[in-house]
Amino acid sequence: MERRRFAVIGLGNFGSYLARYLYEMGHDVLAVDRNGKAVEAVEPYCSAARVADASDKEDLQAAGVHNAEVAVVALGTRIDSSILATLFLREFGVKEILVKAVSHDHARILSRIGATEVIQPERDMAVQVAQRLAEPDVLDRLPFLEGYVLVELRAPKALWGRSLAEAHLRRKWGLSVVQVRRWEGGKEQALFAGPDTDLRQGDVLVALAKPEDVERFRRENPG
Repeated sequence: MERRRFAVIGLGNFGSYLARYLYEMGHDVLAVDRNGKAVEAVEPYCSAARVADASDKEDLQAAGVHNAEVAVVALGTRIDSSILATLFLREFGVKEILVKAVSHDHARILSRIGATEVIQPERDMAVQVAQRLAEPDVLDRLPFLEGYVLVELRAPKALWGRSLAEAHLRRKWGLSVVQVRRWEGGKEQALFAGPDTDLRQGDVLVALAKPEDVERFRRENPG
C-alpha cells in the first residue's frame, strides 16, 4: 500500500478516529484543531498535531496542511469555518479535499466551492443501518461499477444442495457470483465460484448485480 500524506482538520469524534485509523494504516497524518486539548489527545496517534484555526489561512499554512495530498475537513457544525478551510485548501493546491457536511445545503455549497468529495457520516450510517435492519440476509453492499453493487448474500434454503450451474443465478436473477464463503473446521474458506461449486447451509454468496436484481432475488428466495 502506498504511503500517503493526509491532513485532518477538526478533531471531534469523527476527525480524531479518522486520524488515528489512517495513522495505524501506515500513512503520514497531520491532525489540526483550534482546541489545544483535542490536539494533545490525538498527538500520540498521528505523525504530527498542530493547533490552528481552520478559518485562518495563515494559521493553516503554518501548520503545514498545504503539504497534504489529501485533506479531510471534519468541523462538525462550524459551517463557516468548513467553507473557508475548503477554499484555502483549493488555493494551496491540495488535490483531494473531503469535507464533512451537516446538511444538504451545506453539502451543495461545499461541492460548488471545490470539495472533491462531500461526506455526511450520520446520513451514510443511517442508510447502512436501515439496509441491515430491512435486509438481514444481505450481509454487505458496496457500490461497484455504475449501476451495479457488490453484495454478500446468505445462500437461501432453496439453493442448498445445488451447484452454481444448477442454481442458474445469472440467468434467473442477474447475479454473477464471484466467490462463495464457507465456514469449515472453525475457519472461513473463500471458494472460487465455479459452475460445480455446491451450495450449502450457511454459505455466503459474493455477487455482482444490479440493485433491482438483488431485491428481486431476495423477494423470490426468502430464508
